[in-house]
Amino acid sequence: MKILGITGFNIFKNTASNKNEHNRNDYAAYRLPANDTAATSDVFIKNAPAFTGIKSAGDFRNLVNYRPVHCIYCGRPMLGGKVIGRLKSNGVFSGPIKNFAQEMLGFLDYLHPTEKEALKKITIMAFDSPNIRLSEAIKRLYPEANKELLKEQKPILKELSALADLLPRGWKTKYKKLITISRYRLEEKEYIPDEFSGKEFSYKIRRVSDTLKDDYLAARIIKLTEPLTHSIFKNADTPLNDKFVSKILSMTETRDYDKNQISKTYLQKLLINQIARYAEIMNRKDILNFCTTAIDTIDRKPVKIKFSNKAFRYDLNEVLEGMPDNTLRARIDNIVKRLPNSQTSVNSFITKHENAASDAIGFNMLRPSLATIEHMHPKSDHGPNELYNYALACGRDNNNRSSEPMKTFILPFKPGTQQKYFIEIWNEVKRNNLPKNVFFKMIKTYEQESGRRIDMKAFK
Repeated sequence: MKILGITGFNIFKNTASNKNEHNRNDYAAYRLPANDTAATSDVFIKNAPAFTGIKSAGDFRNLVNYRPVHCIYCGRPMLGGKVIGRLKSNGVFSGPIKNFAQEMLGFLDYLHPTEKEALKKITIMAFDSPNIRLSEAIKRLYPEANKELLKEQKPILKELSALADLLPRGWKTKYKKLITISRYRLEEKEYIPDEFSGKEFSYKIRRVSDTLKDDYLAARIIKLTEPLTHSIFKNADTPLNDKFVSKILSMTETRDYDKNQISKTYLQKLLINQIARYAEIMNRKDILNFCTTAIDTIDRKPVKIKFSNKAFRYDLNEVLEGMPDNTLRARIDNIVKRLPNSQTSVNSFITKHENAASDAIGFNMLRPSLATIEHMHPKSDHGPNELYNYALACGRDNNNRSSEPMKTFILPFKPGTQQKYFIEIWNEVKRNNLPKNVFFKMIKTYEQESGRRIDMKAFK
């Protein structure tokens, strides 16, 4: 593959004159000329078999591997799994950042703002350190990003702390304790957690599992996290049963054991240590770090656990469950929504990936742009798994909507975006890839769910 072939301007050339002559913050300077296809030639898979029709959710989602389709909400073009798979298998994520930055130039329009800003910082770094890997680049960006993130987080946590005395008795103590722990996590101070959270551990592992190159071991690791989330570990009064114990012993290939040793913590450690062994085989230090922290937490040793917006929200929901003051609960929720996360803050994106492998960083930069099946009438409200109820949305918007009614979620998005989307789908009708009656039923479903109208003149 041709690398850095920009006529008259090698964007990563390490000369002082080149750095001074060009503004490295100007993305226009980084764009490839029309005749250089190094970064864009494989956005749609070359020599792919002809697309033969949309008969299922999988067919619909795979449409983006063959033709440009824009998200029904934000209007950004979306990526298919084949494109990201090609980047991963070609070593784009795990190679030098000069190659990564060059390749990603072809995906600028696909990226959401936070990921685009992260790419910008990595591209600028490639001027001085073109041959380091993504993981090293993020480590170098981490100190400043963490410093800036703390400036964003601390005032919000202070607001939340100030509300503690307003909580009813029975909720106040747990709330104050959560705020204290969150301060330790924000400032990366050691503390002794009350208990190990299997759900939080499982979430962290699943977030990086897509970037594991060994599909078999990736599947094994995910399987090993499942028992850790079982309620039997959460409830101290629930006794172990032989079936559950035998399952874990089998999963971890444990043959030599003393029945008197069997306890809940023993079983948790068996699962985590087995995950660590697989992580060592794949040389995944990020997963090994998760495992080390998990074992120390179980052993009630001091640990440093990075603040996680998602984990904080989960713990807060548990702490406030059943609180009778709905007005105060709404006030707390509105403050929490302002906490920066990896979707809204580039500093959060960088700090979240401090110990991540290069493959994980590259994949997560593109993950929000993956095409997903959106149920226009939500599944949670008995929306059918039928073509007419499907739309294509980027992973970020689909995830953010969750089960919110489309009528309220779609308000910030321009109506013209949906018109453009349905014109793209109409083109599949004209290619005989989608039945006309299904297409018109899609529009009807969309109009019912969104409260918006589509101009039907375009479909004659």
